[in-house]
Amino acid sequence: MSLFRLSTRSVPERPPGPAPPVPVPWSVVRRALGVIEIEHRGSETAHSVRFALAGAGMLGLSLPRAVHPGERIRVAVRGAQAEEASAARDAMLVLRWFEPDGTELLWPISVE
Repeated sequence: MSLFRLSTRSVPERPPGPAPPVPVPWSVVRRALGVIEIEHRGSETAHSVRFALAGAGMLGLSLPRAVHPGERIRVAVRGAQAEEASAARDAMLVLRWFEPDGTELLWPISVE
């Protein structure tokens, strides 16, 4: 019988209880119909940054990429239901990224 190691990264022990809050290093700097521009205001490069959409509409392929402090990224909601997604109160854009220590973080952004 063989065993497979899924990860070679050691996970640091954390005291029990909720994780401490992390300041969001992003800011929405511009909105237009179906387009949101976000600036990285953190002090370290964010890795594997990508978007996901919950609700009506579609996003183009959001390949993971590094975003440096001060850099801006844009995301556009497209498709036959793009206007509905922009107006829907329950639509949400999710920005996902990794901290330098490997921790994945999520930031929900209202589409409206």
